[in-house]
Amino acid sequence: MQSENPQPPVSKTLAPFRNKVFRSIWTATQISSLGWLVQTVAISWLMATISASDLMVALVQAASTLPVFFLSVFAGAIADNFSRRWVMFAGHCLIASASTTLMISVGLGFVSPWLILGLGFLAGCGFALNDPAWHASVGDILHKRDIPAAVTLMSVGYNIVRSVGPALGGVILAVFGPLAAFALAAVSDLAPISAIWRTKWEVRSSPLPRERMTTAIHDGVRFTAMSLEIRAATARAALFGLASISILALLPLVVRDQLKSGPIVYGILLAGFGMGAFIAGMGNGFLRKVTSQNRLVAFASVACAVCCLSLALTSSVPVAAISLALGGAGWLITWTGIDVSVQLASPRWVVGRTLSIYYALSAGGMAAGSWIWGSVAQNYSLTSALEG
Repeated sequence: MQSENPQPPVSKTLAPFRNKVFRSIWTATQISSLGWLVQTVAISWLMATISASDLMVALVQAASTLPVFFLSVFAGAIADNFSRRWVMFAGHCLIASASTTLMISVGLGFVSPWLILGLGFLAGCGFALNDPAWHASVGDILHKRDIPAAVTLMSVGYNIVRSVGPALGGVILAVFGPLAAFALAAVSDLAPISAIWRTKWEVRSSPLPRERMTTAIHDGVRFTAMSLEIRAATARAALFGLASISILALLPLVVRDQLKSGPIVYGILLAGFGMGAFIAGMGNGFLRKVTSQNRLVAFASVACAVCCLSLALTSSVPVAAISLALGGAGWLITWTGIDVSVQLASPRWVVGRTLSIYYALSAGGMAAGSWIWGSVAQNYSLTSALEG
């Protein structure tokens, strides 16, 4: 007897690249991500040098994820009721405005911890608008059988860039200073804006009429609450985000205080995290064939825990790099698995909202984790925060 909801066959990992629209936006997104990662290194290290507070350094991660927690559900309703293409365009314009303002502020010599956090928050608002619309658009652009491969490619693409961008950011920061890093980020933001402007795709129309915004949000929350699979996935996302964000939020402090190093080492370690994620992403299709998704996510979560423990105990840069590669692999496998679960369990008419609720809860977990682990590091010790 066949299942009422048969799973689509696993497509080849590179199959989505046959679609010109997906390929164009994916490529532009990686260019923008490269600039964003260079900027992230510069922001995090700048905060570590101008502020003596461990909490302020950790809050750099919270500043960009908190808007996703507050705005994602609203953004998901927008993505399901308005043109997802224009929602993506508006989101990238917000990100570009934050990068440009930061570049101008640094160029004028007017920079402070709160300005850094405020502009990070503005960029986070752009991500909150863009991400649900972009991920929901994948189902419009591609066949359903290609969605798992597309989600993997989106994660792998980001982590390919993540294996290069942070190291590049560290070199740019050390050699040319933060202004050059912020200028590169501002220019790179033009790539997705241009790609979205030039490309169009057919939206799979819903037989249902457009809903009022409050009704759309209510229906999205209600559907998520009633779906056991989506409810479990979002709960896992929130808990994983809460626990695992300590790796990235506290890494500037690990480099500065524990490894006694500078921005180049910080960039190299972030690149190691990205390289681990890239390798895991390329092998993700094979791993999904040989073991269940739940078991794979469990192993990946253990890998992130081992990474945290290793960072807490080591003073060696090579050991830290290997640990971060392991953590990056666990990070990608976990988020990809949860993302695919939510997408495949969601009907097209509500997918933007279910994804946005998943993003909101995962971002809320990461924002709360950044604050919690930063507070523990400041009031107790960095080792205690990483071991927690």
